[in-house]
Order: sequence, then structure tokens, then C-alpha cells
Amino acid sequence: MPVFHTRTIESILDPVAQQVSQLVILHEEAEDGNAMPDLARPVQAVCAAVQNLVKVAKETAETSQDVILKQEMPIAYTRVEEASHLLVDASNMLRDDPYSRPAREKLIDGARGILSGTSQLLLTFDEAEVRKIIRVCKSVLEYLAIAEVVETMEDLVTFVKNLTPGMTGMSKMVDARSKELTHQQHRESLAHSLQVVKDLTPVLISGIKIFVTTRRPQDGKGMPEAIENRNYVVNKMSAEISEIIRVLQLTTYDEDSYDADDMTVMKKALASFMARLNQAREWLQNPNSEAGSLGERSLRQIIEDARRIGERCVGPERDEILRLCSELTAMVDQLSDFKAKGMGSSPEAINLSRQIIDRLLDMDKRVQQAVSNFQQSGIRKPAPTIAGKMEQAMRWLSAPAMDDKGLGQQAVHELVREGRKLAQTCQEPDRSDLLKKCDSVERLTRQLADLVNQGKGDSPEAQELARTVQEKLNDLRKKMDDTLVKQIADVFLDTTSALKQLSNAAHAPADAPNREPDFGNKAGNFQQHSALLTQTAGRVADAGSCQNKKTVEGIKSTAGVIRDLTPQINHAGKILLDNPDNQAASEHFELLKREWMNNMDKLTSLVDDAVDTVAFIKACEEAIARDSEMVKVAIKNVQVQSVVNGASNIARRANRVLMVAKREADNSEDPKFVDKVNDASDVLARSISPMVVDAKSVASNPKDTNSQGRYHDSNTKLRDAVAGVREAVTVVDEAALAAAQEAAFPPPPDLSQLKLGDAAPPRPPLPEHETPPPRPPPPEEEEEEIAFPTPKPNQPIMVAAHQLHLEAQKWSSKGNEIVAAAKKMALLMAEMSRLVRGEGGNKRDLIRVAKEIALVADEVTRLAKEVAKQCTDKRIRTSLLQVCERIPTISTQLKILSTVKATMIGQSNVDSEEVDQATEMLVHNAQNLMQSVKETVREAEAASIKIRTDAGITLRWVRKKPWYQ
Repeated sequence: MPVFHTRTIESILDPVAQQVSQLVILHEEAEDGNAMPDLARPVQAVCAAVQNLVKVAKETAETSQDVILKQEMPIAYTRVEEASHLLVDASNMLRDDPYSRPAREKLIDGARGILSGTSQLLLTFDEAEVRKIIRVCKSVLEYLAIAEVVETMEDLVTFVKNLTPGMTGMSKMVDARSKELTHQQHRESLAHSLQVVKDLTPVLISGIKIFVTTRRPQDGKGMPEAIENRNYVVNKMSAEISEIIRVLQLTTYDEDSYDADDMTVMKKALASFMARLNQAREWLQNPNSEAGSLGERSLRQIIEDARRIGERCVGPERDEILRLCSELTAMVDQLSDFKAKGMGSSPEAINLSRQIIDRLLDMDKRVQQAVSNFQQSGIRKPAPTIAGKMEQAMRWLSAPAMDDKGLGQQAVHELVREGRKLAQTCQEPDRSDLLKKCDSVERLTRQLADLVNQGKGDSPEAQELARTVQEKLNDLRKKMDDTLVKQIADVFLDTTSALKQLSNAAHAPADAPNREPDFGNKAGNFQQHSALLTQTAGRVADAGSCQNKKTVEGIKSTAGVIRDLTPQINHAGKILLDNPDNQAASEHFELLKREWMNNMDKLTSLVDDAVDTVAFIKACEEAIARDSEMVKVAIKNVQVQSVVNGASNIARRANRVLMVAKREADNSEDPKFVDKVNDASDVLARSISPMVVDAKSVASNPKDTNSQGRYHDSNTKLRDAVAGVREAVTVVDEAALAAAQEAAFPPPPDLSQLKLGDAAPPRPPLPEHETPPPRPPPPEEEEEEIAFPTPKPNQPIMVAAHQLHLEAQKWSSKGNEIVAAAKKMALLMAEMSRLVRGEGGNKRDLIRVAKEIALVADEVTRLAKEVAKQCTDKRIRTSLLQVCERIPTISTQLKILSTVKATMIGQSNVDSEEVDQATEMLVHNAQNLMQSVKETVREAEAASIKIRTDAGITLRWVRKKPWYQ
């Protein structure tokens, strides 16, 4: 079946598929009773398109040293040649008899063979290229293990000399490969892992150097820490290179994997499992099959699919599937080693293959039963994100009598659980307030659930209670957001002081008193502070309102890096403390410090992106007000240290506001907005130093009323400046404001000239012999409610189309071409679902619908790019472009896969496994396309808020009344 994970494969398959689709359409017209035209020219065009490819494939197979390529390439190009011969035979037969049915059968078989054979040929060649890169990656991976035996400076020089060419070659090859991939997620994953390896390389060399230098003194002080540092870097680099190897072998990606529920994930995994089962068995049954070939990769993917299913099961079923996965992995590793050593025909290998087949058959039964049991149980888990849980809860509360298998109630309880978990990290009175709101939501939800269980879900009492729960839930959600923002404002106030104090302790002179205990205290403080920062960031990712997958995953990943780096910095500091005259130890410590600080800056930036800027500045304002009140009391009570601490916190908070404001200005391309923010920031920047100076003056002479007056004045100016920054960064949604004004009531009439004594005007006479004027037409209405078919669980394409339809239906399509196009695409995809399931239509209809979908997809992409071009917010623009640029690639793949599927409709001589695989790939592609368009609609709406009024974009985003109101 066709795969499209590289730009080269897609660019070659697309024109071939277009030619084949024309042949399929001609075949369909002949089925209607029409005579087939002369196909000499189109058949010649198709054959010519693949002839060169076959020639190159043969030359490659002859000259390549890749054993797997030599084995698999002839199979692929032979199929293409046979398909070409079928097309030529069909063309000749139809020239003699335009109505010949055998000729038409040959035509359709040849067309299908051309597409699938060309795809297999390209995939075989591409896999050989991937194996080249993997060999280089594995050579680097193996050489990293030698780091453990480097014991002298001479060994280190040799190690670096030998490592450098491999690292350079790997970097070039992986970088070139990432640019060739069509899946954005794979490109980003490769680029990230490669960058981590590059960044850690100097740290590795420094760590080995520290180990070598700490071995020389007889006391060996710092040696355990040096070993720990070295091993950490080696393991981290090895893990990232292993991740590169894993991603290099991927050919598919689920666009909706982040938000998909368990049932969807399990069904996709089961379909993938079944599609690869025969290939895996053939590899196991063939003693001469090669290690690392397509069969082995299929087998390993089967195990991974089974693991994905098992992880979503519960009880003994879960344990048994995961146990089988672990056993199969170990057995496949052993068998692969046998085959790699040329021992695939040995009795041990043959016996092992039989055992694997037996376990595979057992696994087949278990995963099918597990998916069936899960589906019959009706169990569904709440969404992984807070926004998803809120939507599930609101959907249930809008219709409490609806049987959603308890999903809505689960979502409410999950939200309450998150609220309570957050409350445990708060100070009073926020903790009590948050817990009170959680208790209120939980109590009301139980009351509503009791009414539903009594069959009173539709009663007025239940409806009123559901509305109350909605209000309370929204109130809880807002309180959680406010609490998180406050925590960020406090915890991320100062991220580096603990590290600076640790650095000072590590650099303490050898004769400094209490240097060891002092270092221990500073190391403990740094460990605690780092843990607080990463835990707070984790709460932002888990319980925050950010819906940007990249930002949330970035927070979790960066927090993990910082968590791992923190003990390594303590180790490096201890080495420096024990070896104060060791220059290498000092350089290594500084290198790790810089790595930690770079990651902390990245984490701070991601956390700031994940929260609302205006809400963050407002939280800083409130904190500055609290600190100012604390300083005021400290001055009154002559508490000098409290005055200094409070003023320092005020200055730090003001600098955080400046940092966020600068990021907002740098992120915007609206000159008016940038000037406004910069002007407000300049005012704030100028107010910080005078406040600090005046606070120091008060601390020096607490009873000097003049100093106190100057401090209060400068403090007031600083607080006013912070408020000015908040006002400057606040963006008004002019479209929403205009819509609100339009919907507002008209002003009352001017009654100032009305006098009660005035006589009423005479009544006009009644009309006589006149026909009444025609009734005015109703106000212009768009087709607000499109009759969209209700999807069933066994209709995955229809389900995906329905999800896009629901997203688009949130907005009026009047004056909004993106929303109108999304609604049209959802309807077209619903039609494709019907055709794929064989519910009417023919080959020609399927190809036509796929082409229409591609045209609408191009229109969505064009409109989204226009919005992005005029959007002044760089982050939102980048996010919109990243989403919409996936659409053309996926829609092109949809046309090709639809052509493949069309060649199978109504054909009795097609293998059922091939039909199932084609359907699975088409379903997968349709789901990805619907998800990308859905995300594009969301991102385009966000981008439209940041468009200048003079940009000329006329999209109107008018939200309909939410379904849960």
C-alpha cells in the first residue's frame, strides 16, 4: 500500500496516481455500457512514468551492498513490470474490442498494480537509505560506550578524534532526512533529539576530562561524582540517539493522537496489528529472511500496537497482554540476532520462530477480545486535557438525561480532583476557597446524578441543577486558572538565585570556614528550588488552560531535563569544592550551569506562553500591592531586613513584568501595539531604580520621614507603571466588540420636547379598495443547521467528519469563508464515508469526491495563509501556518489512496488483506485531514483577533449560542 512519509515518494506517486485515476474513470464509464476509447496514449504515459523508475531500481539492486534491498527490490520492480504489461495487454485488447470485459479487468488490475508496486519500490529504496543513517547512528551509539574506559588524557584525545567524524556524519544525514519528511511531528522530533546530542557533546568531553583529572590524586576526591556526571551525559546522549533511530523508522503519524479517546486509539492499534500480521508470520516462517527486513519491522510494530491496546485495558487482561509483549520483544531480539549471524536455519532459531508464532496467535486472540470487551463495556475515560474534560462535562450537563456511559460525571470528578490537587499547593485563603468550590461542584453533581438515576434527568429540577453545576464548574475553572497564574508569578519570580548561591559555595576558597556544611545547605536549597520550579511548571501543563500541544509537551520535556540536570550540577559543584585548583572542574561546573540556565530560560518562556499575559501581569500587580503593604508595615515597625526583602521582591516582580512585556512586543508586528507596549515598558523601567534607591535610603534611616515619603512616591509611580503595561498589552477584540455593540439595545428616544398638553394628531383614515402590501421576506438566514448524518461507532471516517462539523458549527459561516469551507469539507467527507463502506456510488464517485475534498482543502489552506499573513502575532501566525501547511500533503495523499481504493471496488480477485489495508490507510488519512482542518479553524479564529483593522481581511467570527447553554 502507498506510504507518503517523504516528499520524494509523494512527488513521484502523485502524477502516477493522476494517470491511474483517469484509467479508472474510463473503466467505470465502460461499466455503464459505453465503448472504451483507444488507451494507447494514456497507457503509454503511465508506463513511461514508471519505466525510468524500474531501470534505476534494477541498477540500484545490482550495485547495492544492502542484502535486504537486494532481496526486496526485485519483488517490487517485478510487480511494476507485470502491471505495465497488464495495461499494455488491456490497451491492445480494447483496441480490437472496445467492450471486452476481460480487457477491462486487466486494465483495473494493472492500474492497481502500478500504484501499489511503485509505492513498494519507492518504500524499499527509502528503507535502504534509512538503514544507512541508522548504521551511522548505531556506530556513534556503540562508540559512546567506550567513554567508560577512557582513563587518560591521551585516551580522551583519541576518543574525541574518533567520535567527531561519526557525530558530524550523523548530524548531516539526520538533518537532511528531517527536511525530506512530510510529517511535521517527525521532523521536529528528529531536530530536537539531534540538537540535544549536539548540545551535550561538549558536556560529555568535559565530564570525561573531569573523571580523568580526578583519578590522579591519591585521595580520589570527587571521583564518584565525576563518574555520575559522565554516565549521565552518556546515557542521555544514548537515549536521544535511540530516539532518532526510532523516529527514522516511522512512516505514519496520527494528527489526533493527543486528543483521541481510548476506544479510538485501541481500534487504530488493532487495525494496524491485523494489517501487519501476515508479513510478520512470513518472516518468522522463512529461515532465510533477513534481520531488519520489512517482516521484522512489521513484527515489532505488532508488538507495539498490542502494547498500546494493553495499556488501555484494566485488570488481568492488561497484565496478560503487557506480559506477552515483553516476552515477544525478548524472543524477537534473540531471533534477530540469530538471523543477523546467518543462523536463521539453525534448530534453535527454527524452534524459537515456532514459539513466537504460537505466542503471536495467542496475542491476536487476546487483543481482539480486549477491544471487543472494552467496546461492549461502554467505558470511556475523560479527555487528557483540562479543556477536553470541560467540554465533556458541559456536554453532559446540557442534557443530563443523555446516556453517555457516565463520561460527563467522570469528567466533572476529574476536574474536581485536579482542583483539590492544586489546592494542596496553595496558601490561605486561596486553598480554602478552591476546596470550597470543589466541594460545592461535587455535592451538586451527586445530587444531579441521583436525579438522573431516578429517571428525572429531563425534569425542571434537574435542568436547573445542571445549569447551576455549569456555573459552579466555570467558576472553579476560573479559580484554578487564577491560582496557577499566582503561583507562576511567585515561583518564577527568581529562578537563578539558588544556583548563584550554590556557585559561590562551590567556589569558596580552600581555607574558608565551614565551606563543606555551607555547600551542603546551598545544594539542598538549589535542589528544593529546582523541584518547586519544575513541579509548578508541571501543574501548568496538567491543569492549565493551554490547548497548544507543542507548548504543553515542551513544558513537560524541559521540566524533565531540568529535573535530571539538577543533581548533576550538585555533583559538579562537589567536584569543584573538593578540587578547588582544578581548572577543568571549574569549566565543567560552569558548562553545566549554563546548560541548566538555558533550559530554565526556555521553561520560563514556555510557561509564560501557556498563561494569559494580562492575567499574569494582573497577578504581579496584586503581589506588588501585597509586598508594598508588607514594606509599609515593616517601616512602621522599624524592621530593616523586611524593608529590604520586600523592596527586592517588588523590583523582581517589576522586572518579570518587563520581561513579559518585551516578549509581547517582540512577538507583535503591529507598530501601534509595539510602540504602546514599549512606551509603557520604558516608564516602568525608569521607575524601578528610584524605588530601590529610596527603599535603601529608608533601610539606612528608617525614621527619616523624608526618605519614607520619597519611597512611597516612587512605589506609587512603579505600581502605576505596572498598571500602564497591563493596559498596553491588553488587546481588544474589535470584531467581538462591534458585534456586541450591534446587538445592543438602541438608545431611548429624546423626550425632552414632549408636552402632555399637546393635542394628539388626527387619526389617518382606514385604507379602502387597496390590496395589502406583500409580506416582507424573512431576514437573510444562512443554512445554520446542516442536516448531518449521525455517525455510528463503526464508521470512523463519518465520526471524524462529524467532529469537524461540530467544530465548524460553533461559528456562523456568514461572512466567513474558512468556516463555510470546513462545513463543506465535513459533508464531502461524510459522502466519502458512505462510498468507502459500499453504501452506493462507484469508483468514479470515490475519485470525484476525493478531488473535491482536495480542492476545498486547498481553499482552506489559501484562506488560512491569508489570515496568517496579516496576523501581527508571530506565535499565533507560526502555529496557524504549521497546522494549515499539513493540509495539502494530507489531501494529496487522500487522492492517491482513494484511487487505490477505487481500483478495488467491485473486484473479486483482490486479496481481502490488501483491501483491509487500503481501507485502513484511507481511514487513517481521512481522520488526519479532518483533525488538521479542525485545528486550522481554531487557530484561524485566534489569529483573526490579532489582525490590523486596515489589513483588508473581512472574515467575521460570530459565535453561535454554545450548545451547553
